[in-house]
Amino acid sequence: MTVTPSPQTGRTLAPGSINRILTAVRAAHRADAVPAPETEGARKVLSGYRKRLAAAKIRAEARIARPRGAGPSTPDALREMLATLDQDTLIGKRDAALLLLGYACTAHVSELVSLDRADAVETNTGLLVTLYRRPLKRHDKVAVPYGPTPATCPVWAVRALVAALNPKGRTDGPLFVRIDKHDRITPPLTHHARSVGAPAGRITPTVAAAIVTRAAMLADFEGQWTGHSLRRGFDTAARRASRET
Repeated sequence: MTVTPSPQTGRTLAPGSINRILTAVRAAHRADAVPAPETEGARKVLSGYRKRLAAAKIRAEARIARPRGAGPSTPDALREMLATLDQDTLIGKRDAALLLLGYACTAHVSELVSLDRADAVETNTGLLVTLYRRPLKRHDKVAVPYGPTPATCPVWAVRALVAALNPKGRTDGPLFVRIDKHDRITPPLTHHARSVGAPAGRITPTVAAAIVTRAAMLADFEGQWTGHSLRRGFDTAARRASRET
């Protein structure tokens, strides 16, 4: 009874319910004038069951009480997240570019996914990215310099993504597109022969946030990691640098 789910609820019985069943069994035997079964062993199991449930409740309450802010993606954390990606694949190149560009631009995921190829232009010093800042309702031009090493350079990451998209006929349109598990660009979604979602295959903010969360999970980070972690990470790194100077 402590491990078998109830057919009615799909959950195991509560300790109080099990205790009432044990009492009812003994009462039924006494009513029939037959020896009641020994329940000492069952009650020891029940006592341990109560303790396990209590411990599980404490752990759950601790998780709920934990601060819910997004974990900051600092440069060290970003390197570990990038190490979880297979950047020989199209999806790995996309995810790396999203992580690095989002961090470099301190962008919301909604701002990242709205980028088209034409919004990220290479210059002599890096990239010039035109972002629509939704909270401010305006377009901002963000200069993104080359990183210290190609492995963590947003310019190199975007260049690698663009180079991988070109042979697939993606020379314009969204920078970040849907890619299936076979590393193919996903065709437009349809429902009853009608297009649904972004017809050009643009990923959604939910998908972009999931990319951040998945990379953090594979890097075995603790806490809550969301799309906002990229923005928080830049702020954290900037404050740390100001303290060190």
